Amino acid sequence: MRKLNIVKYTVKAMKAFFQGWVVAILVMAAAIAGNIQAVMSQNVKTGNSLLAQTQIKADELELAVALPELAEVFFKKGESNSGRVIGIDAQGQALSIQRNGKTAKIPLSQIARVVFKKEALAYRSNRSPIIRGGGERPTGKLVTWSGIPINNFTVKNSTQGQAVVKLKPPVVSTAQLRGIQSVARNRQYVVDEIQFNSQQRTVTILAKPY
Repeated sequence: MRKLNIVKYTVKAMKAFFQGWVVAILVMAAAIAGNIQAVMSQNVKTGNSLLAQTQIKADELELAVALPELAEVFFKKGESNSGRVIGIDAQGQALSIQRNGKTAKIPLSQIARVVFKKEALAYRSNRSPIIRGGGERPTGKLVTWSGIPINNFTVKNSTQGQAVVKLKPPVVSTAQLRGIQSVARNRQYVVDEIQFNSQQRTVTILAKPY
């Protein structure tokens, strides 16, 4: 009888032991599942965030363009002035040109257009010269980008005539951006003409790839 009681007690103890282990395992499994779900949720959010950033960058292009050394500035009243374009003041609404060591600041409201001389040298981003009037022909057609905010067009290096224009919709479509980026991989866009709209604070750029 005593042995039977011992056996019963042992069986009960083993049942309690195994039940405790089962409960512990279930608790651990629930915790692990919760952690996995949290990590997956975080990864999904991170992935969406990166995707959004990629889409934003894909819809914008900071394009390096070359400004030839000499430009003719035509005024709305019929006069003109020539020199090297060295800066565009978006806030002050003025264009700065330089010639023979002298700098002139011209209000954009007075400018009809700025035409870069065909015989004037331009430089690629790697500083190699582009001789437009000496037999080097454009490798593509003239393109026109209209309605660019003036503060999206910046002269980076006036000595080398290096400028940057930020292009994005609605000025150009996403498909056009891809085409421009593809051309710019091995060619240099050279600006032929600039037109300002001082009231709308925008600029129109005419350029060709070389």
